Amino acid sequence: MRSTCCVSSGTVVFLLTLVGLSFLTSASVIPAVFLGVPDKPENGLYDPSGKVAILTVNNFNDTVLRQNRSLLVEFYNTFCGHCQRYAPHYKALAERLHPWRETLLVAAIDCNAFENTGICRDYEIFGYPTVRYFSPGYMCKEGNYGQNINPHTEINELTANMAQRLAAENDTDSLPNFPNLHSLTENESKTLFNGLDSNKKFVILIYEPENTTVGLESILQFHLWPDVQVRRINDLNLAKKFQIDGVRYKIATVDREGNVVPYGVTEDTPQAYIATVESFLEAQHFKPRSEKPPKAVANLAQNQADDGSGRSIIISEVLSNKHLVYQADLEMALRQMLLNEIPKVHDIRGEQLLALQRILGVLQRYNPLGPQGNLVIRRLHEYVVNANESLGGGDFQTEFEHLNKTFGPIFSSNQFVGCVASQHNKRGYTCSLWTLFHHLTVQAARQEVSNDPLEVLTAIHGYVKFFFGCTHCSEHFQAMATRRKIWNVPNKDEAVLWLWAAHNEVNNRLAGDETEDPKFPKIQFPSEASCSQCHKSDPAVSSSKSSINWDKDAVLSFLKNIHNPGYVSRYGVENEAVLQPSLEKLRQKRMIGNVFSEMDMRMGMLLYGFCIVMMVLAFKLFALKSYRKKPYMHDILGKV
Repeated sequence: MRSTCCVSSGTVVFLLTLVGLSFLTSASVIPAVFLGVPDKPENGLYDPSGKVAILTVNNFNDTVLRQNRSLLVEFYNTFCGHCQRYAPHYKALAERLHPWRETLLVAAIDCNAFENTGICRDYEIFGYPTVRYFSPGYMCKEGNYGQNINPHTEINELTANMAQRLAAENDTDSLPNFPNLHSLTENESKTLFNGLDSNKKFVILIYEPENTTVGLESILQFHLWPDVQVRRINDLNLAKKFQIDGVRYKIATVDREGNVVPYGVTEDTPQAYIATVESFLEAQHFKPRSEKPPKAVANLAQNQADDGSGRSIIISEVLSNKHLVYQADLEMALRQMLLNEIPKVHDIRGEQLLALQRILGVLQRYNPLGPQGNLVIRRLHEYVVNANESLGGGDFQTEFEHLNKTFGPIFSSNQFVGCVASQHNKRGYTCSLWTLFHHLTVQAARQEVSNDPLEVLTAIHGYVKFFFGCTHCSEHFQAMATRRKIWNVPNKDEAVLWLWAAHNEVNNRLAGDETEDPKFPKIQFPSEASCSQCHKSDPAVSSSKSSINWDKDAVLSFLKNIHNPGYVSRYGVENEAVLQPSLEKLRQKRMIGNVFSEMDMRMGMLLYGFCIVMMVLAFKLFALKSYRKKPYMHDILGKV
């Protein structure tokens, strides 16, 4: 509210004192850990010391291309809940296939890492997790980006499938690392040790019935044991020469003197055959040769992201202010969208291109960035709108990097604050994306730049459908949007509430899920502690998560309040110079301008002039009137 009253000098001193105090307060908010210290990269879903080889842009080609062995690669997104649930399954597969590592290496690459965006785009990864099989000698070329493997396949079935693939590619002449996966022939049975080095003390023969892979899997399992050679026999008549009858005895060992010892197997599974062979090897005190990882992945160990006290400080701040919106999180969502998710798409055309134009149009109007950021987003939107019929993800990335270099920097932070995780790979981007989406709906409702009540929801729906890196999450969102009748939202305030209700539905579905961060449980927001007015007191309504009696007017007011740009917290911001001036800065720089309007200033000048005139008049009336001319003697005498 504008003031037209005079401000005394004492009031001005008081206001200036407040400015100084507010400056000191705002400066002390950010701990030293935030001042220019870059955020450490996360390690992804797999431990560098585990059995899954970790690939990055730095070693991908050296590990995958022109190799004398096969490769199984999972392309995943760290923040993808389905990828997080799949990771234990893939780790178990890597553990099972670890003895095969010189024939088949199990690896993974995190498409969520900015550095790997180009690799995931070049290999046309459209959903996560994607598992691809690469044959020996593989070369990347258009239309051949590896063979898709169903990630949901049960481990035993997938192991058998891999064994059959390797057998089909068996070529010991051109692939020296490959074991001999051919079935034993009549001629080979006469000279089992021909061509074997002198270290081989035994040949272990395994009868493999039709439609099984017990022999193949056993050969691959013991390929790294230097003292033995494992071969498979498909012909029962040939197997009988080595006392294998296919019923009681299914395995036989043959030493260099020709001595044959048959063995029985408890059940017809690869695990049972392998256990029987292992018992024999242990009795002989044989050991596998020491592990020798492929050269390209020998030095893949990454530094653990030990955030130490820095992360603890942030968590403490967030837990004490659970309803705050942080600038850092809004920017992290934008960073991931513009630098990773959109550039990963190989070819953007049709509905996908329209969805990109819409989300950039919304960001152009309501983004939370500073002046340079607004300029970059506007130029980027123009670039996409002017695209003819298609746009390459790589071209989009190049244009954004060019604009950021020319007009930037546009980001003030590179770490999560309100979306910080207490455990590795929890929260993060998905949390920040929800925060950004809510922020956009609120800004659209506050500013009324467009008359379209669906402008933001339509853009969000298109982005999640075509660009969001969690396939299952995207499918869930689209189904929920249809069920909740997203296209029937009548106005922008209802758009704010629609997204709020949708987010709470997702929180309800994922509460207690293994992807949940224990320090930040998925609750119905806002909590009663954050907004008591948002919760109606009604004993007839159950206190369960899904049946809270909400006061939607209070919820709407609450959401508009916390997403007001003036109240967005800059805790954790490292480069405040790229943002719009905060309220504290405005008070420091333009305190008088904030107190007085232009009319106030004119009135003040008139009053100032009036005061000067009055002081002059007062001086004349009182000071001169009291002055009296002293009588001198010569004047008196002259009169006489």
